[in-house]
Amino acid sequence: MSPRWQLIPLVGAAVACLAGPTHAERAVFPAASGTAITTTQKPGAALGRFDAGRALSHVRHLAGRIGVRVRATPAEHKGQRYVRRRLRTLGYHVFVQEFGVDGGTSRNVVAMWPGAKRYPVVVGAHIDTVAGSPGANDNASGVAVMLEVARLVAGRHQARWVKFVSFGSEEYGANGRHHLGSEEFVSRLGSRGRTRLAGMVSVDMVADGRPLIVGTAGLGPRIVSYSFLHKARKVGIRADYRTTCDCSDNGPFELAGIPAAFIWSGPEPDYHSPSDVPTNLSKRDLWRSGRAVRAFVRALDRKTIRHFRSEG
Repeated sequence: MSPRWQLIPLVGAAVACLAGPTHAERAVFPAASGTAITTTQKPGAALGRFDAGRALSHVRHLAGRIGVRVRATPAEHKGQRYVRRRLRTLGYHVFVQEFGVDGGTSRNVVAMWPGAKRYPVVVGAHIDTVAGSPGANDNASGVAVMLEVARLVAGRHQARWVKFVSFGSEEYGANGRHHLGSEEFVSRLGSRGRTRLAGMVSVDMVADGRPLIVGTAGLGPRIVSYSFLHKARKVGIRADYRTTCDCSDNGPFELAGIPAAFIWSGPEPDYHSPSDVPTNLSKRDLWRSGRAVRAFVRALDRKTIRHFRSEG
């Protein structure tokens, strides 16, 4: 998560209830299975349980074995290769968007299930860290939640309505700019894609601090964030609604008029610090945040996608 996390209370908020690779994108792996998406399960069918232990293992690999993952460095690339392998193994079509930054190359890893809709909801998290920080909470926690939810969704009806993205270059760098990976993704959607993409959820710093915060940067439609909040509370998760700064990957989506949500668990003492290590995370908070994302994704169907688009 980029700095500037000033919060602005939202007054009077009410809870309301797929772009493929272009010539500029390099396909990395075909899906492990060539079969079309499973359609035998009914919309809204129960998914498996979110496994916090499995998610924590992703955090330990990214923040422990790989460690500091500054944008456009070999370590960031190594983190993205890990994500790429995990998603391919689950059966997703995986491709990479490469883009130049700080004199090097950064990457987004994008995964969609065979037969998924072209412009669904994006669930994303950034892989990079600031210099000197292993980034367990910021943001291996968000990537881990994304990977575990992708595992639960693989081959099920909900996979038709979601695309998973691991963004590079969310943190500030030498050029003084941030969330460049999500900006690149939005740019490559083109005008039609920016009109048709149903929504986006940025999962960023979600395993150290309570309560769970759901909101937007105050730049775009709020329908996805309202829906997320409703689904989280419906499964008994305490969550607060806030309007925040433009400090995560939801920002470029909101600026393009795409409904987006920012999922965050608040300020914490290890932020952007060498002490942001796996042992300082809360497994309970990781489980809580994962359950919230699972609840939102579980509810995705054709009607919901159309509703998001109509409000965008």
